[in-house]
This record gives sequence, C-alpha cells and structure tokens, in this order.
Amino acid sequence: MSQAQQTEPINHRTLVGRQRRERTRQKILNAALKVFALKGPEAPVIEDFIVEAGIARGTFYNYFRTTQELLQATLEWLSADLITSIETEIGDLSDSVLRLTTGMRLWLGKAELDPTWAAFFARPECIDQLPFGPVFAPVMQDLRNGHTAGLFQFTNERVAFDLIAGILVIAMRSHISGRTYPGYADDIVRITLQGLGVTPTRIEAALSHPLPALRRTPMSMSSS
Repeated sequence: MSQAQQTEPINHRTLVGRQRRERTRQKILNAALKVFALKGPEAPVIEDFIVEAGIARGTFYNYFRTTQELLQATLEWLSADLITSIETEIGDLSDSVLRLTTGMRLWLGKAELDPTWAAFFARPECIDQLPFGPVFAPVMQDLRNGHTAGLFQFTNERVAFDLIAGILVIAMRSHISGRTYPGYADDIVRITLQGLGVTPTRIEAALSHPLPALRRTPMSMSSS
C-alpha cells in the first residue's frame, strides 16, 4: 500500500471532523440568535443556549466560554454575512446612490422576512457592540465616494452613517411591531436619501432600479 493510500482515510476523518465541528458551532449560533433576540444580550444564561441548541453543557464549552463571547461571535457572523450578501448583489454597481439605495432596501427586506434577525439587531445593546469598522466599511466608502462626486451633501461622513444606522434600527422595530405598510421600505429609503442631500430625480431613479433577491442567513448544517 502506498503512503498516499495510507494517509487518505486520516485526511477524510479530519475533514469529517471539521465539518461536524462547524455544524455544531453553527447550531449554537442559530440558537444564540433566537435567545438573544428574545431575552436581550444581558439576560440569558448559558443554560438557555444549551436548551435551545439541544446540546450538552460540555459541548457548549468546547466552543464558547461565556455568553459575552457567544454574543460577539453571533454579531460578527450575522453582520458580516449580511454585508457580504448585499455586496454580492451590488458589487457590479458603481453609482454610490444606487449602491446605498439597494443596500438599504435589501437590509429592510431582510428585516421583513426574518423577524428574529430584526429583533436581535434592533436591540440597543446589540447595536452598541457591533463591529462597525470592518463590517460597514463598504457603506462608509459609498458615502465617501458619493460625497466626493457631489451626489451626497453632508458635513461629516460619520454623522451621515449614524443617520442611516439610526433610521434602519427604527425601521426594523417597526417591522417587528407590525407598524409598516406596503411601500414602507421605499419611503424609509427615500427620506434617508433626502437627509443625505440626494436630488429627488436621482432618488426616484435609484428606487425604480430592479431589486435583487437577498440570500437567506445561513441557518444551515442543521445537526452535529
């Protein structure tokens, strides 16, 4: 038997082990999303996640040591996945207004389709701990590019970003409580763009652009 034949089963077992470990980690993150959305970041205890995920206590500690560590992992997973999903859909767009408009519409569409996700992100405690820098860098770049091109009118890009973030949080809470109506998302985007100084003609052109379908958050790999 050759050396390659001897090592192949070991490599296969290693791969299967990694896949099983990733499935279990994803299972815990899925459970964390539900628990944090229901109870908030401060209230849950580790037992809550163990019960929701249907795993043993020792299994949980193989992946996370504290609820705070799990919260950070959940925030990073969800925010990075959504921004990556949005960037996948708008990556070919060069117009900063169109990119921002489409991104906001996709974000609000996600909130409408996934109330648990919206409930998680709409909590002030979660917003305060979001890794804004690396995750939302594309949004800041769109604001910067659009301002340079004269498409946006604002005095400070951080203030412009806070305007967008604040409106999105309130809009997510409206989706959760059922205080929305047909066309609500476009109205939210429209008034946000007005606040950024975008011309009415350009706003309506961006809102009339076909909206791509956003892939769902990967709640896959259902069991370990």
